[in-house]
Amino acid sequence: GREIQPGRRLGTELADRARYWAEVGGLFHSDELPGYGITEKEVEEVKRALGCGDLDAFILVFESREKAEEALRAAWERALEALQGVPEETRAANPDGTTRYMRPRPGSARMYPETDVRPIRITKDWIEKLKKELPEPPEKTLERLVEKYSLPRDIAWKLFDTQQLYLFEELVEKTGAPPLLIASTLTNTLVSLRREGVPVENISEQQLASVLAYIAQGAMAKEAIPDVLKLLATNPGIAVEDALKSLGGSITEEELRKIVREVLAENSQYVREKGERAFGKIMGLVMEKVRGKADGRLVSEVVRDELRKFTS
Repeated sequence: GREIQPGRRLGTELADRARYWAEVGGLFHSDELPGYGITEKEVEEVKRALGCGDLDAFILVFESREKAEEALRAAWERALEALQGVPEETRAANPDGTTRYMRPRPGSARMYPETDVRPIRITKDWIEKLKKELPEPPEKTLERLVEKYSLPRDIAWKLFDTQQLYLFEELVEKTGAPPLLIASTLTNTLVSLRREGVPVENISEQQLASVLAYIAQGAMAKEAIPDVLKLLATNPGIAVEDALKSLGGSITEEELRKIVREVLAENSQYVREKGERAFGKIMGLVMEKVRGKADGRLVSEVVRDELRKFTS
């Protein structure tokens, strides 16, 4: 017959039911016969006795009359269920990944009060109290993150999906760093570092808060976040301040302007030929020198300002 699972046919399902309800060893299906010691002649005699046509099949059960009738009844009921679709039942897993009938689904007869627990009176006041204590629905949480913190919807969803929401809001409140930067650090930067094999689990929430606070205070460039976090993760116990120092720390705006002027002077001919169109190249050269030590936005502003002065 046609397989309904790899190596399992409808006949197998009928046999499973018979085994469960009648505790028989199994069934003989006419499509398996002759065989198992049953001859062709005996098969034909059974067909004649049952009045089977060319498209009919039959089942044989060799057991006591009581068990045989129970087995046939179970198989008959399963055959009728097959005409309705997939039956509602509890199934067990087989080693090869297929499933077999285990038992019927429990019905209302199995639902009864717990005898070991005292009854609890459910009052309207209690229900109202519980309603007020219910957590915020996911869709409202997402909308709040988008509206309150101006987060892109995909990043808001990542915060919610990775269970970083509470840490995010705590860091926003404690550090004063931009919400989008905090969210991106939690959902992108830390994830990328973990994929690189960096043990980010070594970074404490306090260290993370300190890093973001330094950025909010202007004492650290956001571009330095990956390097600082990597250093903290691979050197458990190191202070954030020491990590910044080992990476060269940040530079002041005046130090940044000095570097920009030096780059302009080194590329003076190119700058005079291109004018303000030299911004892209100069910006790239400056960033090579100050990446992680100065905020990219500040670098851009200083480069434009110094470039304008240089070409005027």
